[in-house]
Amino acid sequence: ELFRRIVFRMSEAECKQLAQDGTRWVIDAAEKYLRDVEFGYQHSPEIFTQTPTQCAVEVCNGVIDVWQPDADREIILNLPATVEMSTPNTYADQIEYFCRNIRDREHVAVSLHAHNDRGTAVAATELALMAGADRVEGCLFGHGERTGNVDLITVAMNLFTQGIDPELDLSDMDEIRRVVEYCTGMPVPARQPYAGDLVFTAFSGS
Repeated sequence: ELFRRIVFRMSEAECKQLAQDGTRWVIDAAEKYLRDVEFGYQHSPEIFTQTPTQCAVEVCNGVIDVWQPDADREIILNLPATVEMSTPNTYADQIEYFCRNIRDREHVAVSLHAHNDRGTAVAATELALMAGADRVEGCLFGHGERTGNVDLITVAMNLFTQGIDPELDLSDMDEIRRVVEYCTGMPVPARQPYAGDLVFTAFSGS
């Protein structure tokens, strides 16, 4: 409510209208300039986790009404924990409610976008996947603003250990780490799951 009132300076109804107008602008521009290009559409309701979930559903249903998704015209609805402020189970509950109440669910890719302010982005993402989400946005080794986005390496490896193939080639973790460190100029922490220098080191005598 504070963000909507201070930053957007809009009512809930005006937010819904803005999302619908923005979608129409994209469609109109694409029809004018990209006539021979097949393109998809992603809408992300800013600060999803701090928005009343029913309001977020109404905004996204409004976007769906404009986009008119079908089997050949999928839409991605990306639901960010813009600042992680609650426990992972709360995020999962919000995702489950959203998935059960969004229109045209079979043509909607529900996407997760967790941040790591409380240090639980991986757990929140895993629970939200179990709650019905289809897709994950994040960064390798959790890079990203503030405390970082969800760590895609850890999420993918955790899925793999549970018998779910993330369809990513993580067979040369050392090389992935070297490339990320080179490109970002930031070292991967020694205790980073699956990839840190101390992953295979025990100090307890075991």
